[in-house]
Amino acid sequence: MRNSKVLKAICYILIPFLVLAILLPTIYESAKDDLLRNEENRNINFFETDEFLSRYMLKLSNNARNLIFDNDSYSVIHEGETKICYKSDYDEYYKIKDFYYLIIYKNIALTNVELTTSTNTISGIMKFISVQDSQKANIVNGTVDGGSDLIKTKAIQYFDNFIYNYYSIEEVTENTTETQLTSEQLEDVEDYDDEKKYIRTSSSEIASPVTGRKYYSTTINDFQIYTSYKEEIWVKDNDVFFEKLVKQIQPYEQQLLSALPVASTALVIILIYLTISIGHTKNKDEIDLNDLDRIPIEVILLIAFFGIMLICVSVNEGLYYVTEEYYNFAINMVLTGYFIGYILCAITSVTIIKRIKAKVLIKSSLTGRICRWCINFISNIFSKMSKAYKEITSSMNRTGKLLLYILGLLIVSLLMIMAFSGFGLFIDICLFIYLLYKFIEKLNCYYDIEEHLKKMYEGDNTTKLNPSNFTPEFQNIIKYINDISSGFENAIEEGIKSERMKTELITNVSHDIKTPLTSIINYVDLIKKEEPQDEKVREYIDILDNKSQRLKKLTEDLVEASKASSGNVKLNFEKINTVELIKQSLGEFEDKFSSRKLEVIMSTSDDEIFINADSRYMYRVIENLFSNISKYALDNSRVYVDIAKINSKARIIIKNISKERLNILADELMQRFVRGDKSRTTEGSGLGISISKSLTEIQKGKFDLQVDGDLFKVELEFDIEY
Repeated sequence: MRNSKVLKAICYILIPFLVLAILLPTIYESAKDDLLRNEENRNINFFETDEFLSRYMLKLSNNARNLIFDNDSYSVIHEGETKICYKSDYDEYYKIKDFYYLIIYKNIALTNVELTTSTNTISGIMKFISVQDSQKANIVNGTVDGGSDLIKTKAIQYFDNFIYNYYSIEEVTENTTETQLTSEQLEDVEDYDDEKKYIRTSSSEIASPVTGRKYYSTTINDFQIYTSYKEEIWVKDNDVFFEKLVKQIQPYEQQLLSALPVASTALVIILIYLTISIGHTKNKDEIDLNDLDRIPIEVILLIAFFGIMLICVSVNEGLYYVTEEYYNFAINMVLTGYFIGYILCAITSVTIIKRIKAKVLIKSSLTGRICRWCINFISNIFSKMSKAYKEITSSMNRTGKLLLYILGLLIVSLLMIMAFSGFGLFIDICLFIYLLYKFIEKLNCYYDIEEHLKKMYEGDNTTKLNPSNFTPEFQNIIKYINDISSGFENAIEEGIKSERMKTELITNVSHDIKTPLTSIINYVDLIKKEEPQDEKVREYIDILDNKSQRLKKLTEDLVEASKASSGNVKLNFEKINTVELIKQSLGEFEDKFSSRKLEVIMSTSDDEIFINADSRYMYRVIENLFSNISKYALDNSRVYVDIAKINSKARIIIKNISKERLNILADELMQRFVRGDKSRTTEGSGLGISISKSLTEIQKGKFDLQVDGDLFKVELEFDIEY
């Protein structure tokens, strides 16, 4: 459908008619409003209004000024010593029809009465004005003679407009013998012009005159003004055309207004279709460009612009002088100009759209070619400069390069100021702003790298830096950091995978051991119930029972340690009173502590210190710690248990003295299967501390173990629950 030439032709034919249907209502309403305003003006006696008086007097005062200062720019004839200046002016702005004037000042006069054999004297011009069949108004010696009552009574309000202060550049004052101003004096005259003999000045300069200048000051009394005008409003000739156009369109006003939305919608649809389909032809995938599309777009735009301007000027001039009998000719002229203008616009628009689609608009233009040449030229210069710079700085360190940058910037700044003065300073400021921007850009790159390294330090190796967000100087650094981050991430994943495999292995092995172990325990229990008489058999059975129970406890600890370290524990958080929990735990271990003669000294800052934790696993943590104390503490020693509130934290500190020398680091003691008893003769499995640490951390607490000689100290910390 977009390749159909017939459909495109129909669209091109419809567009001017649709545009005309949209423009006609607007033109009609505008012309109708203008004609109504003109009709209203005709019904008002404009020549009895202050607006008329203001324009009338302003016209005369402006011409009085021109008479003094610009009389050499007009056509001039001489009547004896009197110079008569002729000004052919047709002033639509003042709306005064057949307005003639004669203004006399000393021995010069200005008029708009055409100078002929009968009007080449002052008296001839005055006679011409007096015989006009129109209104007369004269101002002589500051008195208004004739004219309307409005001019007689109110013209005096505008007499101050005829005051002009000036001095002559050809005359000198009596106290000097010079006949002309010197060149130095002429240089002091700001408004001096070779063609002007009089220069306007201020009243203050007249009060304090400059030596060598002769001053004058005019009033209304210095002028003789003779005028005549018709009391008719000047009407443009093209109103005849628009008046008849309105009369012809008026019967179809409603139809035009009704067709406006339809025409607008249809025009939008057609323009969208043409925009999509222009340039596409059958059997061609690419945009079809012809010879016209290869002409520089500036040439086409220039031809179209001057063509449309020529049409507008021709039509406007034609309408300006049209009369009713040439109305049909004017209509044909307007339509012809309209369609020619449409063709020019259509050709220009089509070639622009085709070039845009083919992506050759800039490439095929003169501007684009010039810009490309300039860019290539500048690129070559910068390329050579860059190559030279690299050769110079290849053996320099960063400090030397920085000093070279600063030196180059200073030299460029000085050259700019010397060559372009103030503009050079402006360029230097722009250059400084650009360098500041580049510095901030590099500083932001540095901060981004620092922030990323901080995240890596905290364990986040999943995110990567995007090289496109950094300047070229940081590209290698970004590559190295991303590689390191990937290496860390891979190592962590391998560690997690290895830890998961260990946990699964421990769980599976523990499960496999648990089944036969249960059978052994059950059979040992059955043998014990038989109550064998042999003393050695009973001893063997007790050993089997003790070892199997220990193996069962070890298996359970292994499973619990794997779950705690992997976080595979279901927690039931609740509000727990730590003071009460510690007291209950101490009560359960009272017998074991007493058997070892351990004295427990407990201190607390409050009877109730609550935390949010799982009571079952929290008891397991405390139980493991007290169990270790009951096994490894020095006999006849003290155990200290302190519970306190410190900065919205609940802190539990447990201290005791070990019976064996602790030649081991605290971090090693928190590892699985590590025991303070190197001989491993006690019942412990080496999992209690590790389990307590893991259970504390999954309950959002902190576990800290410290070893100082024989002093064994554990510190637990949780957020206080209020």
